[in-house]
Amino acid sequence: MNYSLNIKNFFNNTDSNEIKVKSNISISKASSGPKTILVIFPFEENFFRVASYSCRNLPYEREKIKFHYIINRNFTDSFSLRRGSIHKMKIDDKLNIINKDSILNELTKVNFDIIIDLNVNYNKKLEDFILKQDSNYKIGFKHNKSDLLYNVQLDISKTQIAENGYQKIMELI
Repeated sequence: MNYSLNIKNFFNNTDSNEIKVKSNISISKASSGPKTILVIFPFEENFFRVASYSCRNLPYEREKIKFHYIINRNFTDSFSLRRGSIHKMKIDDKLNIINKDSILNELTKVNFDIIIDLNVNYNKKLEDFILKQDSNYKIGFKHNKSDLLYNVQLDISKTQIAENGYQKIMELI
């Protein structure tokens, strides 16, 4: 609860008919829409293909949204999204991101409204892409580190179907 809300409630306490206003977070399509969105695609090829297919319905009709995608360079041929900037990760044999610093430098020049991590499983190598970016909303899947990374978490543990989670994320934006 913020200070101005506390002060307002203090003065409203003099009238017993007044109800205190509670502070909460609300995501609504009616609010001002996002201007820049970063989408981090999965490292694993099978999840990447499902995520890429699910994202075919990104809200491209909203011309003012600028999309940025982080993908594994090895999957470039199967990536067919129509609009946005693609940041390709070069990955070595040990699954380390070789060009991580250069991608982070590019991304810090952009102010993202939403960051979406489509990795169903936790991946420590992608943590910096989420933590080092300032954003209003950070959306990802629930896992052991998700409380530190995201302020909006999707739990697919009961269904175990990644595509359902991806479609839910598309509904949010």
